[in-house]
Amino acid sequence: MSRPIAITIGWRAKSRPIVAERDAALDALILKAHARDDRAALVRLYTQAADLAETVDRECFFLTYAYIFALELGHASQAGLRARLVAYGRE
Repeated sequence: MSRPIAITIGWRAKSRPIVAERDAALDALILKAHARDDRAALVRLYTQAADLAETVDRECFFLTYAYIFALELGHASQAGLRARLVAYGRE
């Protein structure tokens, strides 16, 4: 039986899906990519999560993670991810 996963953001622990209740498949893919340490997939998946985010804060949360993994890899999407964060004043 699967157990909820707690994601810590600041001082509060969240025990609900990290993307959206309606996209459990994307949540599962993100968790599997973390388990495999597949950073290229994490760039893609966190970018996808940002595209689906319902608020600017959630979008920027996911963009930040995509950007961090892109920087670590020297991924081609770094400039585009940075530009999106800059556009929201979140660089």
